[in-house]
Amino acid sequence: MRLKRIISKISFLGLLCMAFMSFTAQGAITPEEVARKAANTIQEAKSLSATFTITANGRSTKGTLKSSGQKFTMQLPEVSSWYNGKTLYTYNPRTSETTVTEPTAQELLESNPLLYVKGGAGGYTYSFSPVKRTGKYVIDLVPRSRKSGIKKLTFTINSTTFRPERIVVSMGSTATTIDITSLKTGVTATAAEFEYPKAKYPKAEIVDLR
Repeated sequence: MRLKRIISKISFLGLLCMAFMSFTAQGAITPEEVARKAANTIQEAKSLSATFTITANGRSTKGTLKSSGQKFTMQLPEVSSWYNGKTLYTYNPRTSETTVTEPTAQELLESNPLLYVKGGAGGYTYSFSPVKRTGKYVIDLVPRSRKSGIKKLTFTINSTTFRPERIVVSMGSTATTIDITSLKTGVTATAAEFEYPKAKYPKAEIVDLR
């Protein structure tokens, strides 16, 4: 009788463990859901502003970004850009040239890395990174196609707010890291802010590549 009771207890504990594991698996968030929730935090914001630090090839630089819908402007010491929803203007202070293009989707991603997050990084496979950070979700995204030249994206997402805090773009043997130091939504943004301020750079040479 005692043996039967022991077996019965073991069976009961086993069932409890299986039920708990099943509940945990069903309740656990997937990396795809993390990416989608992070995308929603940006998509649902009518306008936003961010400050960030970009690190690549051992060098770092600070910048600012402001966007409204598809439009954005990004300011760095090395380059400034304005996208009005159709045309992208890129000013290089070193050469005093402004390049004008009608950018492809990939060119926009290269100009505004937040667009990777905003689009939920479609066309990628998702997994949780082996790198763990307290209070963060770290997810790796590997492109299904190699045409973009991107080897991997890594997003670090706040597990409470689902706001992106770091984006790492790996291309070949190099990686560019964007650390987002602040992100504000619902900021005031006018259409003029996303137009190239020609009067500010009267001596700039215009290189029209449209």
